[in-house]
Amino acid sequence: MSGPELRILKDLFGEGIEERVQGNLRLIILPVVPLPQGCTPAKAFGIYVATPTAGYESRLFLDSPVMLKSGVQPQTTTLVLLGRTMHAASIQGISCGLPPHQAILAHLTRYENAA
Repeated sequence: MSGPELRILKDLFGEGIEERVQGNLRLIILPVVPLPQGCTPAKAFGIYVATPTAGYESRLFLDSPVMLKSGVQPQTTTLVLLGRTMHAASIQGISCGLPPHQAILAHLTRYENAA
């Protein structure tokens, strides 16, 4: 991760951004992910998977499932990443080739648009 990208990620998701590898997955630890207004929880710990996995180009896992503003809880996949049980909604079409901050924001936009 480049210096400028790391600064952007820290500005958006807090201090403590780390990049790790688990198996063949490139993971970016996000200490605080603010979710769109009206979603529950309002913020969560997150791990962005910046490599294709299980039929998805990229995934944004959160430490708890998200309830949308409408009261609907999207179907999620649960996976243990870095020793933590994490949850990701089924969101397709977000390229891992994007800068990480853009891909993460695209995932969050899907929650907002579905809410």
